[in-house]
Amino acid sequence: MDISIEQMNGADVVVLSGRLDAAGAPEMESSCRQRIDEGARRLLLDMGGVEYVSSAGLRSLLVLAKAIKTAGGTMVLCGLTDTVREVMTISGFDNILTLATDRAAALDLLN
Repeated sequence: MDISIEQMNGADVVVLSGRLDAAGAPEMESSCRQRIDEGARRLLLDMGGVEYVSSAGLRSLLVLAKAIKTAGGTMVLCGLTDTVREVMTISGFDNILTLATDRAAALDLLN
């Protein structure tokens, strides 16, 4: 899992690529949790480079969504591939997490 974090319009944009599985999910969760602990309240996860999401990855996304909500913030996922979007739909996570097609739409939802 490759992770980079950048700022865009006052939001923390976390760009992910690779597999969000038992190996990659803890690193992603830790990186995002650190940003939340440092005061991030607008978190955008750009998942355009994520090719696979396991149950461990789904769990980490749920943990982060709860953490940022508790902190008074918002998290939006964008750029999901068809495969990842299908996993979100089948698991029902598309009804739990906020999803956007691209960064622009995600930033609109965060504002």
